[in-house]
Amino acid sequence: MKYIIFYINLFLIVVVYGQDQFVIEENGLTPKFSITKIDNSTKTELYNKTLDWVNEHENSFSLSVDDTVEGEAIYLTSFKGNAVSLDKQFFNVKYDIRISFENEQFKFEPSEIKLKLNSKYDMGWKEFSLSNGDIYFKNGKVIRKYKRYIKDITAVLNEINNQLSAYLKKP
Repeated sequence: MKYIIFYINLFLIVVVYGQDQFVIEENGLTPKFSITKIDNSTKTELYNKTLDWVNEHENSFSLSVDDTVEGEAIYLTSFKGNAVSLDKQFFNVKYDIRISFENEQFKFEPSEIKLKLNSKYDMGWKEFSLSNGDIYFKNGKVIRKYKRYIKDITAVLNEINNQLSAYLKKP
């Protein structure tokens, strides 16, 4: 009985944590992009279904299409107000995302993340480094005050990627 419980727990851990989830590590955003396979779908079908998904979810994720390359790629911007907090200050976050298509797969690639302090004074957008996260780490571990901060930054990316993937996998 103990072995059954152990193997069930092990299976659940592998399923939950084995997925492509974006995280901030010492070397920045990991993975740099996510490729999802969608069986029996052409590049054009994936492109059109993604545009449909963006139109359906533009309000829930504050999505806007910045540019498109017909049948090849979609460039999106997502805005989230008060998305993260640090030292009792809240920040708005803007995500620039590139979604490109191949037959039976799409590539979800965050290209830029910007943060702006939510204040009555406009302090401007500050770029969040996608290639260097070592200021949030000490001795290989996340500094406690940044733990929630870096987790919240990637939460929107993971949610958008997961919902888009689920939508595209629907028959």
